[in-house]
Amino acid sequence: MNIFISKNTVLFRTQFSEKYDLVQKFRGVQTALTYNSPFDFAEAGLIRRDKWDCWHTDVPFAISTDEAAPCRVNKEQMGGNHGRNDAVLIRVENHGKTIADIGSLWKDESGTVFTLLRIVSDEHLMFISENVGPSEDNYKFVREISGSLSYLSDGENTSPIPPSDEQSVTYLAPAVRYMKKQVFAFKDGTKKLVVTHIECDYAQILEEYEIINPATVAPALNAARPSGGFSRTPNLADFGKPMILYSMIYHILADGTVLCEFNYNKLTNVHFETCMGAMYQEKLDVYGGGIWRCLPKTLPFTAEEGNFDFSVPTSIAPGNFPKSFRVTKEYWENPELPPDRVVDYFRDNDEHDRLGFACGYLPVYDGKPEKRRENLTYSTNVYRTRKYYPIFMNGELDTVHGIMYKKYFTLNTDRASVYTIQLENKTYVYMDFFDNNVLNVPVKNNVTLFEKSPDVKYKVENGILTAESKHGYAVFTFENN
Repeated sequence: MNIFISKNTVLFRTQFSEKYDLVQKFRGVQTALTYNSPFDFAEAGLIRRDKWDCWHTDVPFAISTDEAAPCRVNKEQMGGNHGRNDAVLIRVENHGKTIADIGSLWKDESGTVFTLLRIVSDEHLMFISENVGPSEDNYKFVREISGSLSYLSDGENTSPIPPSDEQSVTYLAPAVRYMKKQVFAFKDGTKKLVVTHIECDYAQILEEYEIINPATVAPALNAARPSGGFSRTPNLADFGKPMILYSMIYHILADGTVLCEFNYNKLTNVHFETCMGAMYQEKLDVYGGGIWRCLPKTLPFTAEEGNFDFSVPTSIAPGNFPKSFRVTKEYWENPELPPDRVVDYFRDNDEHDRLGFACGYLPVYDGKPEKRRENLTYSTNVYRTRKYYPIFMNGELDTVHGIMYKKYFTLNTDRASVYTIQLENKTYVYMDFFDNNVLNVPVKNNVTLFEKSPDVKYKVENGILTAESKHGYAVFTFENN
């Protein structure tokens, strides 16, 4: 594996096939002042093994803008690239406010108090209202300024702000306070911090941040305003109380598999209601036959847009697709086994399956089926953007610990696939069948069946796991030592 860091991007190059290496890029090395900047999947694709310039891929698979999964707190997405969508942006020509006025208090014609958060431009100002919810943890904000704003306190330019005909709501961001952002390489058991370039056996990205209670940001900003005002634009992430502590370790393995180990801990009495832990955007149709999506362990369903069956690969090309459909328990093949993964198949113009991409949760920690089924009402939201939104847990959550994986893998047959995920000394084998097929996988010690469809038949002989079926799935594990 080779790792390169340039500006805001870290790149991992791993062996993929005899002809190609896999390149995966993450953004988020640097931290921004006006928006969340988590580590996030940015690009993926293949590069010829003899090619030197690893920043230029030959076969692109993905170009992503938002795959850092947020959680849901008090009915709003928070963390990742998201913040509370309650700040108010107004346009006022020649407003005359400066950085020294940040943190000042203003009252609109309805009597609501607003705090000036940011001087966006000579014509734009950003405010947030006082908390009008019943408590600091059960917060609510006024999302529109009524009429003009009159000065209350803690500013330098006290001139009233006239009514604005151009208002919009925007994120209160940054909404997270970063505590750790590091990339490490491991070579022959030695751990090294990556600064520019290094060759290694495997790698980790460490990320830790606090999700800030939005009701506490403006009061803290106002209280911290120095005499005479701020001399430079303050980072809003420096103000307010934490409500969720989030940590993520991205494990980038030698075969290009990315294991994402996430931890959430609720720190205050907010309503931590949903944890995804993973999501990803639609892949690129590089082979011409479309992207075909399968959600193993689900049943056919009827949405307003028609009938759909994602238990078999279904095209996600433009056309008829669910606008928004939650796959609840009634659409699980087995109510005791929540769906836990997705597989996308890249097809060519001759309808051959050329490449696979899998994303799912390993059955460890809170990802064990018996834990998820107790804290899960729907397993995914099938959405018109074709973005994949899996749900790890939902309900009334306090702490959540799981491991998600993302993996590109080669295919040796049509209408069937197999991929493996290694976690420490255990390997998970995932098989899917959509036509009469036989799959063979080299295995090591103590092969165990984890789960399967009734019609999948299998055997283990001479270090080879063989399974066959017309339609179904199977998951096995074996020890690596």
